[in-house]
Amino acid sequence: MRLCACGCGEEISERAVAYRKGHGKRLPQEVENKFIRLFNGGYSASKVGRECGYETTTVTRVLKRNGIKMSDGKGENHSGWKGGKVVKGGYPATHNPDHPRASRIGYVYDHVLEMEKNIGRIPDRNEPIHHIDFDKANSNIENLHLCESVSEHMKIHYSLESLAREMFKQGTIVFEDGEYKHKP
Repeated sequence: MRLCACGCGEEISERAVAYRKGHGKRLPQEVENKFIRLFNGGYSASKVGRECGYETTTVTRVLKRNGIKMSDGKGENHSGWKGGKVVKGGYPATHNPDHPRASRIGYVYDHVLEMEKNIGRIPDRNEPIHHIDFDKANSNIENLHLCESVSEHMKIHYSLESLAREMFKQGTIVFEDGEYKHKP
């Protein structure tokens, strides 16, 4: 017998130590019982794993095999749930897993939802939504333009680049200290 690696003072068998090194196929019952006791005591599966020196997947397999129910970790059951609002790539998104434009984890960009309300249908994926003020977080309908195609959206961005190039030539935009600045 040896002391558990987590420092709890509990003795574990040599078989449990060998399993930890990858030499066994199934954990000893004493270790499985410890997982169950800690999990039922309020520890998350990942915390049980950290405490006992095992991977979270090992802990979850043991818990499932012993009939212990765990949350599916999706939506409101996820440990990082923030009320269904996240920011993905600078764009605010809302949890709405049944929406046709939902990501694989169930979020829809707020600008898509706003445009949908405004036009009375779900914008197609090949109809980009342009943020007029370039603020990805501003999903007010007055700031959104529904493009008919990806090509149109690219033309909008190119028109700004052309305008900036012209302003640079005229001297109203200058490059100083590693950035472009407006010069009145």
